[in-house]
Amino acid sequence: MSMQIVNCYDTNKLFCTGSFTKLLTTYCALSFLSEKFDLKNILDDDNFFNSICTNQSSKDFLTIFQNKIKNKFSLRDICTFYAGLPYTFDVSEKEIENIELNHPFKHHCIPDEKIFLDMCEKNITPIYTNRCKFHYSELSIIFLGYLLEKVYDFKIEALYQKYVIDKFQLTNSVFSRVRPINVYCQNLSYKYDYPSVTILDHGYFCYSNGFYTTMNDMKQLLEQLLNEPIFLQYMTDIKNARAASPTIMNGLTVEIRNVDGDILFGYEGLSFSGCNLWCYSTKYKRGYITFTNDEEEAYNVYDLFGYTRFDSVPKHTDAIYRHFIETYHDTIEPKDIPPLYQGKYQRVNINESHLDTFFTVANNFITIRNPNEIQYDVIYTNGNYYVKGKDKIHTVKVGLIKSLTGNYYMYYDGTLYKKVSSLNQ
Repeated sequence: MSMQIVNCYDTNKLFCTGSFTKLLTTYCALSFLSEKFDLKNILDDDNFFNSICTNQSSKDFLTIFQNKIKNKFSLRDICTFYAGLPYTFDVSEKEIENIELNHPFKHHCIPDEKIFLDMCEKNITPIYTNRCKFHYSELSIIFLGYLLEKVYDFKIEALYQKYVIDKFQLTNSVFSRVRPINVYCQNLSYKYDYPSVTILDHGYFCYSNGFYTTMNDMKQLLEQLLNEPIFLQYMTDIKNARAASPTIMNGLTVEIRNVDGDILFGYEGLSFSGCNLWCYSTKYKRGYITFTNDEEEAYNVYDLFGYTRFDSVPKHTDAIYRHFIETYHDTIEPKDIPPLYQGKYQRVNINESHLDTFFTVANNFITIRNPNEIQYDVIYTNGNYYVKGKDKIHTVKVGLIKSLTGNYYMYYDGTLYKKVSSLNQ
């Protein structure tokens, strides 16, 4: 099983792996839990989290998420992003206050535990109840990492040291809540509006973004990880995988694709360092890793296998979603976005960088970059505005906030925009 590095600026340079950390946090969690439990018995046990929360701090934290999701949920639900949680926290009033004071927006930076817990309780708007459909979520993995810390009284750093850095003999890698001094940084806020490109210390986003490595170490890590029983038997288990899109299955924080019987594993990470992506072919027993500042370009590594398309997901991986579509009955109300919030908006400064582009909030749609400029229809249901998905069902919340000084803001998936004029100006 070999991995080849392609299109990389410097194979020995330390960089932030971004969401690749989610995969490793899952691997660390499963490795640790496998020493105490039989994984096949706990992955789908809706009572598992309750059973391990024997101290008050862990019980209190679990209760926050059970109240949000309004149902019990399993370890598999969390790691396949099927718990109904949003990508990230709603923008907080404190963050708006900081913007009003002309500070740059740093949504993916929560170093204070009290603030973190307060945001978990007050700044999460679930999209669905448990096991409705896939929605990619930072909060799912943040929940998992923090809960295990509280249950077993350790820091996630210890798990990374034991199950990743020491086990795979990585010499130039580190898990950290703060940005290492020598990590590669580039300001990508001119190109992307995602909170993940903000150059910052992650704090309690470390569980999903805190792994730093080099391409040489990443190659070594993946070549060994691909032989690990936990990765092969559980994280890439197709029998229990769930659909993430019409052509992508989700294992336990592993994307799984299929082309004419060739099963492909992979995952992408985007951060202030750039975009890293790996993919591996079980048919050819080889894979590729790339690192670039262009997210779209990174996916060209699949072309190296000669693949220009992926097969539709197997029917069994789509069963939860199909059941959800057939039984979904939330009422969409005919309620336009209030006129005072309609107008031309600009993204607030990220990394102290100003973006001149104007975006629109209209009566029933918004325009943003994702990463190209796109128009999303907006619907109103369950007391909030949401973007309407391709299946005509709501997806991500569109937040509307008026600041104490009278300015109007719109946020979407952790990105914040400020109204600068009316539509007719």
